[in-house]
Amino acid sequence: MEYATYQASSCDVIELQTKFDAETVNDVRGHFDHLIKDCAGDVLVDMSSVSELDSSGIGALVFLYKRLKIESRDLGLLGVNGKPDELLTMLRINQTIKQYDSIEEYLSKK
Repeated sequence: MEYATYQASSCDVIELQTKFDAETVNDVRGHFDHLIKDCAGDVLVDMSSVSELDSSGIGALVFLYKRLKIESRDLGLLGVNGKPDELLTMLRINQTIKQYDSIEEYLSKK
């Protein structure tokens, strides 16, 4: 899976591409571990390009959320739309992991 990472203000951003499912979760797991262990700020996962999400992807997001919470850090999701948004809403994960339309919206609420 291709993904990009960058820093924005006080957070680290990982931008996922196309799908986040059983086939692609392992590709980003190492980077999730890096974000947990080696970075200090909040983490944003940009999902604006993600069109497919399954239980493995959701499990990885929940795992990242829980690990960050232990360290009093937050996880936010950017640009979730389409089927991934429907799935996160149906499972009520959107009530726990905050979703933002843009980095600017995230920064304005901090």
